[in-house]
Amino acid sequence: MGRRSYCQTVMGLNRWRRQLVGGTPLNTLRDGAEAEGAAVLSFLERKGQQVFEQHGFSAVGEPSAGCQAVSQAEAYQPQVQEARTVTSVLATVCQDMRQRGLAEVLVGEVQQQGLAAGYESAADTVTIHLDDVGVKEQKAQRSDPVTEPAATLSDPSARTANKRPTVQNTVARIEHAGRGFTFSGSSLHQVLGFVLAFLLSNGVVARRWLFFTDGQRSLQNTIAGFFAWHGAASLLLDWYPGVKKFREELSLACTGREVRNRPVQALLQLLWFGLLDRAIGYLQAVPVSELKNHKPIERLIGYLERNRNAMPCYALRRQLRLPNSSNPVERSNTLVTARRQKHNGMSWSKAGSHALTALNAVVLNGGVQRWVRQREIALEFVPKAA
Repeated sequence: MGRRSYCQTVMGLNRWRRQLVGGTPLNTLRDGAEAEGAAVLSFLERKGQQVFEQHGFSAVGEPSAGCQAVSQAEAYQPQVQEARTVTSVLATVCQDMRQRGLAEVLVGEVQQQGLAAGYESAADTVTIHLDDVGVKEQKAQRSDPVTEPAATLSDPSARTANKRPTVQNTVARIEHAGRGFTFSGSSLHQVLGFVLAFLLSNGVVARRWLFFTDGQRSLQNTIAGFFAWHGAASLLLDWYPGVKKFREELSLACTGREVRNRPVQALLQLLWFGLLDRAIGYLQAVPVSELKNHKPIERLIGYLERNRNAMPCYALRRQLRLPNSSNPVERSNTLVTARRQKHNGMSWSKAGSHALTALNAVVLNGGVQRWVRQREIALEFVPKAA
């Protein structure tokens, strides 16, 4: 579908067909695109149900008793990085800590934690990146600008009431062994079903499944519940949303920019090296005189406690060349939704937004010819460049 609007596409199509008068109407193209996108999502739903039935799963993705996939997952032993590799890389991380002026006791803690943790082997891991992308939703009926009340700075309730609703698309990017695949859908549950069907179809049950999330509790709980049967499925907190959260919460908590910047830098340094207990202790010790609101501090402490198992030593992962962020799905979000649908003045119906995103995912996966000619989408990894 590319970046061109419906209007630009219709004009180009009619010029190519030499139908400058009486050519294909814009609404015909739009309705056709929406129908085609809906057909893609419908096909993926049916294909997913077939895969579930073949592998002993219920219609909602729950494994039945004696399911072979569960047996494979239970027998699987995840591969980890060799001890000598971790030791060598750990020395580089500790040297970096000393150069930053961190205390030797902190260096010792990172050494101890790094040797005890099992960092995944990239070749034995399937990474799944999930995210939502929202676009402005069309109003069902335009309001009269004369009679519609305007939101004012003195009336925050009016601003909230008039806030523009959005259409949400859930996008998933699955990557393994230098290849990948992108899914989109209208809800998280729908996309998780697509992801599970894809993983079952590609015979990667006996692999580590690593899900990257932004720390949203409902998202994490849904993923953990859906894949609870797979013992090697785990969550990893994306580094960058965590940084953003700490900056925002400390801005609300501290009395000024200079006061805020000091704990931000100190905390992010501790988190980068996986020193969560030290970070919690630092937050608890922030002087009351430097705070205008203590609730953001409490929220950050709860955030760290809740995500303790999903926040590793990011510095060590970086040196091991393991991913720390959800950049793959953010790129996919841009390609399948944002660059086409998030321009000034644009708004979308739910059907239109979901359809265009689904069609762009087909393009991104290199499946256009097969879909057009055979009405099929192959659930197979494709080269990352696709």
